[in-house]
Amino acid sequence: MSSGRTRGIILHVSDHGEADKIITLYSPDLGRVTGIAKGAKRSKKRFVNKLEEFSLLQIIYRPARGDGLFILSEADLENAYLSIRTHYDRYVVAMYAGELALRFTREHDPDPEIFSLLAWTMQELTEERDPLAVAAFFHLRLLGAAGYEPQLARCGLCNAPVENGRDFALHVGRGTLVCARCLNEQREAVLPFSMQTLKFLQHAQHADLKNLTRLRLSRNNALEALRILHRYTQHLLQHDIHAWSQVRKLAGAQTPDSPSA
Repeated sequence: MSSGRTRGIILHVSDHGEADKIITLYSPDLGRVTGIAKGAKRSKKRFVNKLEEFSLLQIIYRPARGDGLFILSEADLENAYLSIRTHYDRYVVAMYAGELALRFTREHDPDPEIFSLLAWTMQELTEERDPLAVAAFFHLRLLGAAGYEPQLARCGLCNAPVENGRDFALHVGRGTLVCARCLNEQREAVLPFSMQTLKFLQHAQHADLKNLTRLRLSRNNALEALRILHRYTQHLLQHDIHAWSQVRKLAGAQTPDSPSA
């Protein structure tokens, strides 16, 4: 079977037996794929210091047979994003992004937009950016790429546009805004949030990645945005994101989430 070449960002690594490692990575032309690096735990050349979570690699591989694992033959390190592993807050957000990517992607379903978003996120985490703001950017844009973009332009019930001076909340079940007038009629879960956070999310949804960090977001607004996106994601997935508790602790948010949080 002929070999293939691709780039990929490692999302997860685990040991397999005494000598091998199982890796899951996201590639722009393969999507999310899982493979085995034989002898990686003993390697002193081919894989040494390369198979680390969140690293960007150039790889040579042998395709999987049926539903099996692909075989990782060689790997060249393109970017280790080293400062992610030396700064706890950056590492936590990288874990959060990686877990979300695992949840919202499927095996062998490539999307170059998601790969670019992952690469952008890892690069931004090596810069002097607020990790919580990077997490909010990533979470929002991943939802859009996966087909679950929340509708934030107007009330999803009465079609009223977003205007300053009016209160809005996110309807978790619909993934749309609900204005103050319609809010009183709702018995389902809604998440109120500030106009500042709403405006940020609106602009961040469709801005070019290279311009995203020009949007200014306070730490409080970043946490508010993340809480809303997290609750919406809980509804979509019907289970929690394990790294969320650590993300919240980065901002000192120790109290349990609630529908109004």
